[in-house]
Amino acid sequence: MAQRFKTIDRNTPLLLPPDLRDWVAQDDLVHFVIHAVERLPLSAFAVNSKGCG
Repeated sequence: MAQRFKTIDRNTPLLLPPDLRDWVAQDDLVHFVIHAVERLPLSAFAVNSKGCG
């Protein structure tokens, strides 16, 4: 039964930084995209209650 479990090393550092913005330069285009998406009127989008399409 123990074969089904993977051993882990809790001392292993994270594979990604806690904040991905730490890897992105201040003048990167991604900051513009994030800002533009934050300004979108999300209430204009409809939610499909069926969960498809």
